[in-house]
Amino acid sequence: MPLGLMIKYGIFAVFWCYLACCRVSLLKSIEYSLVLSKRKTIAIIVKPDQTVEVRAPKRVSKKEVESFLQLKQSWVLAKLQEFSLRPETHKSIYREGESHYFLGEAHRIVDVKGENPSSDIEQPIIALRSIRGVAPEQIEKKFDRWYRKEALALFTDRHDYWREQMAHLDLPGSDVTIRKMKRRWGSCTTKGKITFNTALAKYPLSCIDAVVVHELCHLLEFSHNKRFYQFMSHVYPDWKTCDKQLQTLSWQY
Repeated sequence: MPLGLMIKYGIFAVFWCYLACCRVSLLKSIEYSLVLSKRKTIAIIVKPDQTVEVRAPKRVSKKEVESFLQLKQSWVLAKLQEFSLRPETHKSIYREGESHYFLGEAHRIVDVKGENPSSDIEQPIIALRSIRGVAPEQIEKKFDRWYRKEALALFTDRHDYWREQMAHLDLPGSDVTIRKMKRRWGSCTTKGKITFNTALAKYPLSCIDAVVVHELCHLLEFSHNKRFYQFMSHVYPDWKTCDKQLQTLSWQY
């Protein structure tokens, strides 16, 4: 073989070995927990706290698991990078001076006396009465009462506003309730009972309106089909952008 080709292939072989070594080293740097069960396939779950969980059938060997992880390592590393760049999640601390989100803005918890807060207090605030020196658990209860009251008033107002905007669609009757939800921003029954997640009040008004319109559109079409999304686009053309913003901010709020 000519010297030039030998050098060329020699460099290629060394480069390929280097890549292979990097992959093995990279794989070893991925720490993961293994959960064995009666499932039939192997799955990798990358969590927002940047931990990796591999779920696999009981019959598979560790070698098979690591081969699968190596096959998917680019995706795993990309997800870990994505989560590492997300803003730190807001921690709810219930004491005077701490901030909590409402309508997309950080509001400070402030102790006030009487019915109205002092005019020299900087806005925006969450005015709670007689919380100075009170245990966090008691402040949390007062905070929850304030939040539920404000959230219900907010959602009712936006519900009524968008019903007026959609009057030409002849919507069936509906009413508003609120509760804490883990996986939904809102829900709508066939009888017109619309429930909003209390936590939705944390987000900007544009995001709240997108959810309100979403639930009102369910009064016209209960399924998430083409007809439903035609109503959404007709009433609230920017709903996709707001959905993405809601998803992004949910990691922070």
